[in-house]
Amino acid sequence: MTDPETALDAQANTPRKAGNSRFVARMIESHSILGLAFAALIYIVSLTGAFTVFAHEIELWENAWAPTVASVSGEVYQNALEGAYAARDPDGDLDSLVAYGPSEFAPALLVRLNETDEQGNFQQTNWIADPQTGALLGKAEAPLAHLIEELHVALHLPTPWGRYLVGLLGVCMFSLVISGILAHPTIFKDAFKLRVDRNKRTAWTDVHNRLSVWGLPFHLVLTFTGGFLGLAGLIVGAVAMIAYEGDQERALASIQGPMPVEGRALEEFPLIASMVETARTDGRPVELLVVQKPANAGGVTTVNVLDKRLLDQSQSLIFRNSGAFIESYGGAGAPGGIRALAMLQPLHYGTFGGYPVKLLYFVMALALTWVTSSGMKIWFARRRQQGRPVPRLNAAWQGMTAGLTLGLSAATLVAASGLGELALAACLGGWAAAFALFLSLPARASVLYPRLLLGSGTCLVVAAGLWLVEHGVKGIVPTAVDGSVLALGIALAVAGIRGRGE
Repeated sequence: MTDPETALDAQANTPRKAGNSRFVARMIESHSILGLAFAALIYIVSLTGAFTVFAHEIELWENAWAPTVASVSGEVYQNALEGAYAARDPDGDLDSLVAYGPSEFAPALLVRLNETDEQGNFQQTNWIADPQTGALLGKAEAPLAHLIEELHVALHLPTPWGRYLVGLLGVCMFSLVISGILAHPTIFKDAFKLRVDRNKRTAWTDVHNRLSVWGLPFHLVLTFTGGFLGLAGLIVGAVAMIAYEGDQERALASIQGPMPVEGRALEEFPLIASMVETARTDGRPVELLVVQKPANAGGVTTVNVLDKRLLDQSQSLIFRNSGAFIESYGGAGAPGGIRALAMLQPLHYGTFGGYPVKLLYFVMALALTWVTSSGMKIWFARRRQQGRPVPRLNAAWQGMTAGLTLGLSAATLVAASGLGELALAACLGGWAAAFALFLSLPARASVLYPRLLLGSGTCLVVAAGLWLVEHGVKGIVPTAVDGSVLALGIALAVAGIRGRGE
């Protein structure tokens, strides 16, 4: 017989065990949700990173009216920057003027004014300039390119927290790549192992693993440089504390070159034309020109000239606004640390080696996106096979991925329609609506997904058509972008139609 006291103890422990089981289940679910959120952030950064590779080209597609040219004279830079200076807010505080020289990827002259108004709000104004005279032709609006770039570098979160979060993601992804190599000793031996004739989960797993291996060099470079660029603000602060007794200006000067100092007021605008001609005496094209504190003789004008023979690509010639040459910074002969820092952006965005390298970066960034997505699909399939499905989490993942595709497609359509100021709202609205729809109908996720792909493809096809009707065949770069939008739209529509038939 059972001892009455023992029976009473068992009854008392039953609710406790049930409570512990519920607690453990909630913790496991919370752990799964955190993992899903982390994978979602990686997916967003990877997908938008693929399109950020072509941000300059997308910007030119949005400003197809801009005249294109291979290079411009020093006088044109002078006139364009003087025009932007004349358009400043007289009651505000002008920070800098920037001119982006015509390049292989964006053969137009763009001028930017950075200033702070009376209320302390930072303002940025962009213009397209005439490559023959330097006259400002009109404002350059690129909401779609800005949307994609901001999602990639900061997830559209406030400065600097968004950049820090993306930087931490880069560090985590770099650690995952390294740990993945160490955790799979046969990873290189099985580099070409593809069992596509087996069940779908095995085939997906093999393709997932093979793409992970084939893209290893790219993944290592991308995650390391992304982490460093995202956390650059914290790194500069740490350098200032350790090496410069907390003086961030000195720390920045050690990385970027001489900073502006107080000097006499200038009666005329700095002689940019002569600085440009001095900088490119050997025929190298001007990539970037930055004028800081243009009304002050102690301000700094930096002329970056491009050298495609180098991975760090550019050399900066730095002048005082009075015209005095200060020093040459970066490029061949510079200290190794300075050159290594200058290599980070070209390595991260694939701006070295022309369009073959850009296309490779685009494909590999999409591969990283697919690896993230397929990894989640494999996990969901494993849970189903184990009899522990998570339909709401699966629906949330599909809603996030399909919603992002729909949101970016809607933003592209809005931009092509001439309503660029609504691009961000269209993207976030479409994304949120799709996510909410999937969460509310998790059992219908497999039906909704191809329909959203079809809707996204339709948006892109219509956007490409609208652009072509308005602009026609307008330059090689914007026309190529429009053709790519059309091709991507058709691919998404076909994928949606095929998905509905399965």
